[in-house]
Amino acid sequence: MSSVLSNPKFLLFFAVMVGMSLASTPANAHSRSKVAPAKPGSHVAPSSAHGKKTHSRRHGAWKRHGQQGIDEQRARDIQAALIREKYLDGQPTGKWDQHTKDAMVRFQADHGWQTKVTPDARALIVLGLGPKHENVLNPESLAAMPAIAVPNAVTPSGATAAPQR
Repeated sequence: MSSVLSNPKFLLFFAVMVGMSLASTPANAHSRSKVAPAKPGSHVAPSSAHGKKTHSRRHGAWKRHGQQGIDEQRARDIQAALIREKYLDGQPTGKWDQHTKDAMVRFQADHGWQTKVTPDARALIVLGLGPKHENVLNPESLAAMPAIAVPNAVTPSGATAAPQR
């Protein structure tokens, strides 16, 4: 073994092989982060100091999913129902303004429901603005669906319904 290590030809050969292998290795091959090749049509912004990538086209896209606002006729219907229930004063305007939002928050809070997302589906149903069922193909299936319990509501038997949470 010592004769092989003392052979100058072997040492030269070994040095050349190590040098060639290091020269052929790309500079970023030993990096910890692996980056997949970019797909056509996608843009990836340069990485930040923490190695996180940002997709400039998708920035905030999750905020744009779902209903973006309440249309004028629906807002007018909700306002009319809130006026009928004495949570809002005046005439329905069709504008989903801060006055209407505050009235809906009070209505939902008085019924023991969450107040962060307005209008809540339960609130709309109690206000008489829930889904329409006139074109249901199987109306007897609606009778099997449980109704939403309204606190302090009177049931057909005359008993007071307990709040459901």
